[in-house]
Amino acid sequence: MLQFLIDAGRPVCPRLLRVQPLPVGDRLPRDVPVDQLLLLLAEIEADATSPNSNVRRMAIMDRAWFSVMVYSGLRVGEIRRLKQAELDLKERKLRVEQSKGLKDRVVPLAARAVEALAAYLAVRGPAPTDHVFIYRHGPLSTTYCGRRLKTYGQRCGVRITPHQLRHTAATLLLNAGAPLLTVKEVLGHERLETTLVYTRLYEPTVASHYYLAMAQIEGRMGQREAGSTPDPGLMLALVDSLHAGTLNEAQREAARALRTGILALVEQDVDVV
Repeated sequence: MLQFLIDAGRPVCPRLLRVQPLPVGDRLPRDVPVDQLLLLLAEIEADATSPNSNVRRMAIMDRAWFSVMVYSGLRVGEIRRLKQAELDLKERKLRVEQSKGLKDRVVPLAARAVEALAAYLAVRGPAPTDHVFIYRHGPLSTTYCGRRLKTYGQRCGVRITPHQLRHTAATLLLNAGAPLLTVKEVLGHERLETTLVYTRLYEPTVASHYYLAMAQIEGRMGQREAGSTPDPGLMLALVDSLHAGTLNEAQREAARALRTGILALVEQDVDVV
């Protein structure tokens, strides 16, 4: 807060700058659930088919940087600085130069990100700069991505920041089974400890693996009494909570199958009674 006042040219007592801030624990990154991502993407796609050429072009560009951030975890500053010469759509990769910590890295691109980028480059048009993403003939401003996400989010009730898309990329990769070192290199973290923060998030995969393992442990230790079956209502609530998390398609299908199985068991009990 004090630095904000100084940057704004407001007078600040020098003694206040000597006060050390109170220690606080590390905050967990906030990712975006898949259902909210889909809501945002639906709003972007709606504008991408608008009869208004300006609205359509902006949405096609928004879809491109949105996809790169979600699937490859780029920082918003890396999106703004990205040059056309650093893109290789044929090989499905891009090069991030002199990013945070003055490090270069090569980032793979998902098929959907490649498609979104190709669609945008087809309508990008000439500009006096080689930056990939341009607005009013120049590079994107520091607030552009945030403002656009806010605009789309107001339509569908989703409030997120650009940096949350980067958090989401890390969470999606880890939940899909990507090795920790792979996620570290993709996101461009200098230290592995930074990437490890994401493993502290509540992951639906962790919860499901825990309950499966605990069922076996309880069985071996004889802690399950005969005839003591779990409450179907609690089981359904668990499955629904897992389904609402950040799951990939295979995990969502498994959750749907598990829910169907629980309901079938309940119906069998009712028939017996």
